[in-house]
Amino acid sequence: MEYTLHLLLVCALLSTCFLPLSAKETTIHFTEQTEAAGIRFKHINGASEQKYLPETMGAGCLFFDYDNDGHLDIYFVNSGKTCENTSQPRTQPDEMNGLYRNNGDGTFSDVTKQAGFEKNNGYGMGCLSADYDNDGDADLYLTNFGRNQLYRNNGDGTFTDVTNDAGVGDSHWSVSASFGDYNLDGYLDLYVVNYLDYQVETAHACLLEGVHIYCGPHEYPGAQDTFYRNNGDGTFTDVTARSGVRNAGKGLGVLWTDYNNDGYPDIFVANDAVQDFLYRNNGDGTFTDVAITAGIAFNSEGRATASMGIANGDYDNDGLLDLFVTNFSLEVNSLFHNDGDGFFTMTTFETGLAELSFSQLGFGTQFLDADNSGTLDLFVANGHVWDNVSQITPSLAYKQKCQFFSNTGTGNFNDVSQKAGAFFTRPVVARGTAIGDYDNDGDVDILVSCCGGSPVLLRNDSKIVGNWLKIQLVGTKNNRDGIGAKVQVQTGEKTQAKEVTCGGSYASGSERALLFGLGNHSTVQSIKVKWQGGHIQRLENLSANQVIRIEENR
Repeated sequence: MEYTLHLLLVCALLSTCFLPLSAKETTIHFTEQTEAAGIRFKHINGASEQKYLPETMGAGCLFFDYDNDGHLDIYFVNSGKTCENTSQPRTQPDEMNGLYRNNGDGTFSDVTKQAGFEKNNGYGMGCLSADYDNDGDADLYLTNFGRNQLYRNNGDGTFTDVTNDAGVGDSHWSVSASFGDYNLDGYLDLYVVNYLDYQVETAHACLLEGVHIYCGPHEYPGAQDTFYRNNGDGTFTDVTARSGVRNAGKGLGVLWTDYNNDGYPDIFVANDAVQDFLYRNNGDGTFTDVAITAGIAFNSEGRATASMGIANGDYDNDGLLDLFVTNFSLEVNSLFHNDGDGFFTMTTFETGLAELSFSQLGFGTQFLDADNSGTLDLFVANGHVWDNVSQITPSLAYKQKCQFFSNTGTGNFNDVSQKAGAFFTRPVVARGTAIGDYDNDGDVDILVSCCGGSPVLLRNDSKIVGNWLKIQLVGTKNNRDGIGAKVQVQTGEKTQAKEVTCGGSYASGSERALLFGLGNHSTVQSIKVKWQGGHIQRLENLSANQVIRIEENR
């Protein structure tokens, strides 16, 4: 109460009480909590003299509530001591993936064994969670260099490997995946993005200026992605060919998103060094790649970029979901503005993001409203893929600093990394990124995985934080997670739009609930939920700073 009164007094003195939060000076700050939270996980990449390419590409991380206690738990993917012999499961404790249960007090406990995770297939890459069987709990899908795995949540704190029964054991080199209901039947389908047709047994060495490096994607053909239809009985059918999704890209990131607002989820695929894909859902079970005509296949120079991670969000609050893609060093990242007519415009330079990304190599990325101002900021995880890159280009480094960009409120961004916390001054080899409110205090925290190192848990301790509203959707006719639904929240003259998605970033997954920053507004005028299929629900006059659970009412 004293803090509230003090804040009101300061506002009155400065005559800023009626200004939007974004117009005032804010202090975005994150505090590293990894050790204090009890997280002891360390990623092993098995780096060898041979420099097998998978060694430098992993791995992802995940925020999800596996035990339905209202607290976000964490899952980490490990890769292994070697990427050879991927047909043999990993069972050594230091090579295992890790499940950490949230204790509800800011700490986590390693419950990997208790949950039934006794082995991992292949060489780990990514992780994803969704309720694929609509039974009310979060299941887990793992991508690997080797055979993928699907774990069904038993609802009692344990998981069962159902890969064989479900038929989703893709054996390509899979990196990322995304769940979405493409045929609107209420069951989540699965798109798995595969990288290269790469076998350790036939891999060759690559030299650049006489330096032995990890080979680039141009050295190997791309692997075809895999698209699975959920049959609604716990099994899936491979519909890759019949759906029209037949291009063999060199995929690293994927996300289901309804970019054209026609009610059917589309698929965006981030490919490495070849054009990106945007599969428009035709509504009849087939897709058409419209990336070139939509202006999103290449950068503004008409060049294919080495695309890694994906973030989607309405960064300028015009009601349309934009896309951000991280790229290789000496390329700028790509911010694609959704123009609302089926086309995108690359706005990286106009928004102030170009120069700051040129020397970085981005992987995981997320849009998030760190100070609850009502506008989306941007986090980018950086780290090179060549551990000896400085021998080739002295101005580049293997370990790199992650970046945080604050939204000015007008659709432009400022780099506030140096003031955002000590972590942003420490170089790491970052890969996957997830966001979620793990301490349930109404602001978004960040989880970062690092190749060959320890992960990083960043607690949001921003100083001037606006009010908030968290929305949890529960589908009844639609999939239970509400994936694909779009939500609009109106406060004053501002309307924010978000979409419930699954996946994105790089080989990682984030909290499913949608957290809206409300700035100084203490009430929400209205919430509009548009479920897949077109059904609309509205709620009005809601108080801020609470969690709203909305169940589909049809």
